[in-house]
Amino acid sequence: MISIDFSNLIVIIAVLLLTRYISQKFYSSLGNKMVSQDTVNSVKNMIGQKKIFVASKSYCPYCRAAKQTLFEELKVPMDKAVVLELDEIEEGSDIQQALAEINGQNTVPNIYIDGQHIGGNSDLQKLKQTGKLQPLLQKVLA
Repeated sequence: MISIDFSNLIVIIAVLLLTRYISQKFYSSLGNKMVSQDTVNSVKNMIGQKKIFVASKSYCPYCRAAKQTLFEELKVPMDKAVVLELDEIEEGSDIQQALAEINGQNTVPNIYIDGQHIGGNSDLQKLKQTGKLQPLLQKVLA
């Protein structure tokens, strides 16, 4: 005959239910909805509008570092750039999701130079440290 310890069974069921609840809340908070093709196309157009594109959030220290590198340290003219503060515009969440669909990166800053995806701040800083950023900017901004 099989002996069942109901106290352990109850704990196991509770853990499974809690795990399911938490995973549903987590995944829904990530906003795993697809954005419309119109939004994706609009973001692609914004990326191509100017030589530099930065999707940023005003409170993000990595975004501030990237913008400081580009616009203060390397003197990229603001009229050559599209900078979107996603937390300050109504469609910011949709733009961030569209960028994730376009390039697989769902974090900010999300940086493009001459239509080419650079990545985030660490990628930008790596280009700078290896001496590749300045020549790239000079070439595309000439």
